[in-house]
This record gives sequence, C-alpha cells and structure tokens, in this order.
Amino acid sequence: MHTYCDRCNEVADHTVDALGDPQLTDLLKDLGYRTVCPGCYEDLVIEAREAREQQAEDRRSVHRVPAQIPIRIESTDGVPFAETVTEDISENGAQIRANAELEPGTVVHIAALDGTADAVAIVEVVWHDGEALRAGLRLVESSDTWNRLVATHESIES
Repeated sequence: MHTYCDRCNEVADHTVDALGDPQLTDLLKDLGYRTVCPGCYEDLVIEAREAREQQAEDRRSVHRVPAQIPIRIESTDGVPFAETVTEDISENGAQIRANAELEPGTVVHIAALDGTADAVAIVEVVWHDGEALRAGLRLVESSDTWNRLVATHESIES
C-alpha cells in the first residue's frame, strides 16, 4: 500500500508517524505534518535540533562574565532574603548561588555588598546543580551601576 508524505507530497512505500516523536512535537504542531517519508523525517529531526540550538543561542545572546560578587537579595518591599554570591553576570542579569526561599517569578532587589551596584530583577529559574542550588535573575530594567559592574569584570576577564 502506498501513502503520501505530508511534507513533500510524494508517494512513499512506508511513512513514519512523526507526531509520535517527542523531539518533533513543537515543530510539527505549527506545520501540520502527521506522517512523513523517512527522508523528510530525517530532515525534520535536523530542523528541530537546529531550532533548539538557535533558541539556546538567542536566550544567551549577551556575553556572561564569570564573577563571584557578594550580593544581598531583598524583596522589593525591603525584606531581606539572603546574602549570597554571583556565579556570572551580564548586562541582563546574573546567575547566583541560591537558597530555598527564592521562587521563579519573584521580583527582587539585588545589591553588591560593597555598594557599587544595584538593580531590580525577576527570578527566572531555580535549579539544582549537584548539591548546590542556583538561580537565574533577569534585570527588570537596565541599571547604570550594574552595567558598570559588568564592564569592570569584563575588563578584568580580558
């Protein structure tokens, strides 16, 4: 029995149920393909991988600078959460060593303990890195003092 490939519309001896492949789910929901020939399936797998790689690059489009800076984290109403240290910083935010009190979506004020920089950020993600707990913070708006801090550490790095 011959069937048609949903992608190339060619007759195929057999087709692959592309919707059954979890790595293709996001790509196929927009394209409307259900069954594809083996050649088109391989192409879709490559396209899905390239799309994921591009998304990762876009997400990290700003250069990160390794920097261990002691910081204080407070709620926006001034209630202190913790003192901790950054792992890396960028013009858009920081990766920090976290504690269990931080929840994704929380808006926080971050300030270098030496008083050189401060900013308002949102906790984007919290994850376990082995035994350590980490958090990714994204600045809500640009901060001149934060940008100077990043520039200072970029010049140290190079």
